[in-house]
Amino acid sequence: MKEFDLLHHIYNRRQQSGHDHVLIGPGDDMALVHLLHDTNNLLAAVDQVVAGCHFQYPATTPIDLVGTKAVTRSLSDIAAMAGRPLASLAAAVLPADMSDSQAQALVNAMNAAADQYHCPLIGGDVSIAQPNTDTFVISVTVLAEPGPSGRAITRAGANAGDLVYVTGQLGGSIDPATGLGRHLTFEPRIDLALELTALTTITAMIDISDGLGRDLDHIADMSGLRAVIRADTLPISPGCDWKQAVSDGEDYELCFTISPDDAGDLPDTLCGIPLTCVGAMKPSDDNSGTKPRTVVAVNDTEVDATGFGWEHRS
Repeated sequence: MKEFDLLHHIYNRRQQSGHDHVLIGPGDDMALVHLLHDTNNLLAAVDQVVAGCHFQYPATTPIDLVGTKAVTRSLSDIAAMAGRPLASLAAAVLPADMSDSQAQALVNAMNAAADQYHCPLIGGDVSIAQPNTDTFVISVTVLAEPGPSGRAITRAGANAGDLVYVTGQLGGSIDPATGLGRHLTFEPRIDLALELTALTTITAMIDISDGLGRDLDHIADMSGLRAVIRADTLPISPGCDWKQAVSDGEDYELCFTISPDDAGDLPDTLCGIPLTCVGAMKPSDDNSGTKPRTVVAVNDTEVDATGFGWEHRS
């Protein structure tokens, strides 16, 4: 595979994108995008997928699913803030032994996922790793505008007494034997997030990538509160237990908080996805800092959940 052959494949494909708001696409030093809505604010996020961490290459993960996840993983951040996708950029370090057909299949899958969620790839960069190395990394930056309300939902707005909800089912997103599973095929909850904000006031929200324990703890931390998850209410994926539901991660569902007064506005399902109340936010009354900030209530016992989930370590 040669870098410029792949770049020409990218340029030629994007000329047929049909996205009128992309005024200058791949091929120049920068892209030019027309903002679609009457807003002065732009949301931006970047995420990456790394071989051996987020997918298995060349062992088991089909190359098209690698490309899809690289894009949808970042799109999930747009859902977490109830944004409207605008455009995306990608930078990749590809293995030296990757064939032309594999590289083109990767690009095609990334473009297809980006187009599906109205977040066209407008540029990026490609490098080829040194031979005989395992380096394979894709980084995707997404740009979005706030939803119709003009408000970006953050992790910091929860209030004491708010109820904690999650979408979908949790746990078991990765098959430990093959590395395959839902983490490669999930759908970012962008439309669902926009529907939620149209129905009621979401006080805080996050997408569940590292695991409910760690991710809800981010809301608790940034909102200055404690979070209590009830194990008996968790929407657990078949074959999993409550601990897997809280700690497995890579679910890419949404976790959000609302006032109890607004809970009546929520249906049991929205956009075909179940909505489940799994706990509540509590005042942080521990000045000593010795109590766990996020816990799972299992029968009459509170289990520290702050360490339930994924954390990169060197």
